[in-house]
Amino acid sequence: MNIQRFLFACLLWAIALGAMAASPAAEGEAGSAAPLVIGHRSIHVFRAEAGLFSPAERAEAARRRIEAAFAQPGEGWTSIKPTEQGIQVELDGQALFFVLPGDAHALAGETPEHLANQASHALQKAWSEARERRDPRASLDAVLKVSAATLLLLALMTLIVKGALKLRRVVMTRLARWLRASVSQRLRSHLVMMTPSLLGRLIVLLAWLLGMFLLFVFLTFSFGQFALTRPMSESLSHSILSLGSEALTSVASSLPGIFIAVAIFLVAWVITRVSLEFFDGVAAGGAESGWINVDTAPATRRIVNALVWLFAIAMAYPYLPGSHTEAFKGLSVMVGLMVSIGASGVVGQIASGIILVYTYALKKGEYVRIQGHEGTVTELSLFVTRLRTGLGDEVSIPNAVVLGNVTRNFSRIQPAGVPAAYVLDTTVTIGYDTPWRQVHAILAEAAGTVPAILKDPAPRVMQTALSDFYVAYTLVVHGNASAPASRARVASDLNAAIQDAFNRHGVQIMSPHYLGDPPQPKLVPESAWYADPARPDTP
Repeated sequence: MNIQRFLFACLLWAIALGAMAASPAAEGEAGSAAPLVIGHRSIHVFRAEAGLFSPAERAEAARRRIEAAFAQPGEGWTSIKPTEQGIQVELDGQALFFVLPGDAHALAGETPEHLANQASHALQKAWSEARERRDPRASLDAVLKVSAATLLLLALMTLIVKGALKLRRVVMTRLARWLRASVSQRLRSHLVMMTPSLLGRLIVLLAWLLGMFLLFVFLTFSFGQFALTRPMSESLSHSILSLGSEALTSVASSLPGIFIAVAIFLVAWVITRVSLEFFDGVAAGGAESGWINVDTAPATRRIVNALVWLFAIAMAYPYLPGSHTEAFKGLSVMVGLMVSIGASGVVGQIASGIILVYTYALKKGEYVRIQGHEGTVTELSLFVTRLRTGLGDEVSIPNAVVLGNVTRNFSRIQPAGVPAAYVLDTTVTIGYDTPWRQVHAILAEAAGTVPAILKDPAPRVMQTALSDFYVAYTLVVHGNASAPASRARVASDLNAAIQDAFNRHGVQIMSPHYLGDPPQPKLVPESAWYADPARPDTP
């Protein structure tokens, strides 16, 4: 904010006000109506014909009589006299024109007597202004007054700009210092720290409004000093006062509706706060009620709060100011069209999220695999499901994708007596010349060396495939789910332990392919069936 820009904006505002004041007032008459204007001042509007004379001819004849009367010496006394033809308007006893019953706008509540009185008062002002325009001393006095007012306006504008800048700088500095010293770190949100900047902008806005008000006062005063522009001053004052009166009337008439709308929103806020306390209590392990439990409470809270606010907006809409105007209706139609076009995907995501939550397909904290992504469920919202992988990455999957793909849950079925566990499996392929009992024993031994793998239930080994050249062995173990994000590390430790175990016992981990017939058949003699570390009781 600088003085040059402030004064330039005020100049544009002055031009706009001057144009508004100079524009003739809209009378709303038919095309045959003829206004009588003397010295930029509207005296009367002729609407009716008088014999063979049209309204325009009546107005022209009245203008010539008035100009002739103004050129003659006199006291400038105006009066009205009822006659058979109509109400006669006179100046110093000289008849100037008639106000006929047809000139009155009946639908607007006008009467010939009222119009005649208005014309008489306007004619009195026009006569005084005509005398003033011919007086050089009055013009010189007006120029001196306007010059003094201009200097005063410039001084006040400069004072406003400099004062606003200084006040803004002082307030922002001191308020920011006080917030840093007094507000705790927990409460230092972005909004709180923006308070000095917002207050500074408010000071600048008030300075602009004060400058506009001073400019309006200056223009009305300056226009009022000259007889030729005095009607513009009166028109400008009347327009601004009418606008302010209409605004105050609109605000006053809107207060009951605003009060009802505020009451509706207040009730909705109270309901959402109560639901927040209830569902947060359920989510924290409080009393469960039917289908509302720890897993469904967060999603149910969001749905209930959204429905409450939508219902509140629908109830408060008719009471909002301007809700019945065509502009407001057009805006509502546009918003509804935008929502209907763009909401199909959003509604699909929400529906998928609701299905996932209330069918218990996933729960927070479970270890799952979805479309090749594997990790712990950290968030299950109405739109997306977030996984934390063992490598520390966060994967966001749209709920529609989750619902449309196979989900493998490693944490859902818990072994007896184990509060929280997850399943972990790995597969190795060994040639047919290695005894399968020995492979089973080596895999079980390797699983026992990993601390994060539970001893109960015991590891299991299954032969999942008898291929042409090798046997596929799958080791299934259970890990502790107290730290599910470490599942990738546990899998890595298990694979390392398997390699060490096979190396210790001299068994190659390989998947041989056929190249040619060996000299000796690749068979395991019965004497080697229980090679170390296998025992006869090994299954």
